[in-house]
Amino acid sequence: MVLELQKPRPIWQIMFSTHHTDIGLLYLITSLAFFFMGGVLALAMRLELFYPGAQIITDSMTYNRMFTVHGTTLIFLFILPFASAAGNYFVPIMVRYKDMAYPKLNAIAFWMIPPAAALVWLGFADFTWYAQPPYSIISAPGPAADMWIFGLKILGISSVLGAINFIVTIMKCKHPDLPLSKLPLLAWSFLTSSLIILVAIPTFAAALLMLLTDRLGVSGFFNPAMGGDPIAYSHMFWFTFHPEVYVLVIPAIGFMYDIIPRFSRKPIFSHSSGVFAFVLIAIVSFASWAHHMYATGMSFTEKTVFMVGTLAAVPASAMHIFNFLATMWGGRIKFKTPMLWSVGAIALFFAAGAGGVVNSAMPLDFVTHDSYWVVGHFHLFVMGTIAFATFGFAYYIFPYVTGRMYNEKLGQIHFIISFIGAIMVFFTQHVLGLFGMPRRIYDYPPIPEWIIMNQIATFGAILLAIGAAVWLVNFVYSMGKGKPANMEDPFELGGKYYYPYQQKTPHHD
Repeated sequence: MVLELQKPRPIWQIMFSTHHTDIGLLYLITSLAFFFMGGVLALAMRLELFYPGAQIITDSMTYNRMFTVHGTTLIFLFILPFASAAGNYFVPIMVRYKDMAYPKLNAIAFWMIPPAAALVWLGFADFTWYAQPPYSIISAPGPAADMWIFGLKILGISSVLGAINFIVTIMKCKHPDLPLSKLPLLAWSFLTSSLIILVAIPTFAAALLMLLTDRLGVSGFFNPAMGGDPIAYSHMFWFTFHPEVYVLVIPAIGFMYDIIPRFSRKPIFSHSSGVFAFVLIAIVSFASWAHHMYATGMSFTEKTVFMVGTLAAVPASAMHIFNFLATMWGGRIKFKTPMLWSVGAIALFFAAGAGGVVNSAMPLDFVTHDSYWVVGHFHLFVMGTIAFATFGFAYYIFPYVTGRMYNEKLGQIHFIISFIGAIMVFFTQHVLGLFGMPRRIYDYPPIPEWIIMNQIATFGAILLAIGAAVWLVNFVYSMGKGKPANMEDPFELGGKYYYPYQQKTPHHD
């Protein structure tokens, strides 16, 4: 028997609801709103870098503030909430339960996001999204920095509460007839990413509390003027945020595990290897944080350990990619919009992974460290892999959530424009790094190669903005006037792979 996805309640009821589909929809709307807000800041910064000298941003302080809020927004207010949206909407359905394990806690976790976002945006701090001391202690302007710290504290608590809810729902509320080994790989992605959050986030929460007390002058943990060590903050930060990168990418891989088998019209090649790879990534994610810190004076032995730990993530990632390609091999692939985004994500994942291998190798890292190579690598990974998979899943769930179909041609145009734009921006940033352009700069000397490559990157960013506008128009119009979806087979795939979760009646014990 096919378990039909439950529709969200009317909008006037959603605000006070604790039902998992309603909370999922709230997460979805919030994450997409912040995607466009953070994207506007990114476009403004790229336009500023179109040519040397001030173009549209009047001073470096304003640029740094935009830089900080852009990074914080797209990581903490777009990618993570979108994953929570998908998890809230689908996890109870996948485990055949009536709701999340703790519905009220689920609602609290969501409603912590708006005030945290308000603190980040109203403060508009200027010390980048990782607040490196001693600048963040001694020189960062007053209430703005403190508001950012409190905003991140609240977002961290929200993430931990959500992770607890996902773990308990999956482990304790699944149907008795559904063994853990048979859970959909999308559910496994939420389980492993939630476990990472529980281990990683408390370290950053402690670092933020120590940073705040340093700013108040009652401690000197990271303040060198009081005998503190700024490098200790770097260790605490990266112990959280290198695993956090996998918290971002693991749900994106889970999205592709849902999309690729269905549009290939084949079962996944190896369910067990997908589970193993998720668990392996969760473990090795904590063995690589200090490869961001090769230039801080660590010993050769320490660098070698973290280089090996970083490279250990390559086989786990390769297992997922092999699984995707083996599933597609010999399949009757239908290149609808969700599948296009998934294939694009796989292609860009190869490129981003190659850049990551360069960053992990000590001799090469010293060449690319603190250059635009790092900017290109990180954004190719986040925007070119995670966001592409996210867009694909947004198209994939659209008919199931709204009951209507989006415009397929506009969806394909969105993909083509965005794929070209991503290559223009992020590949060019890699080359800029090799030409010596440092990251996090507001202006640059009129070096001809730098000017040309920055202009190429800016045109690419404009293409990404156009693609996002097409996406917004497509979704807004289709929600109201799109063709009613055939809920049994909205993508016209045929066969038994057309519906997300074919399961027995959910249990409500």
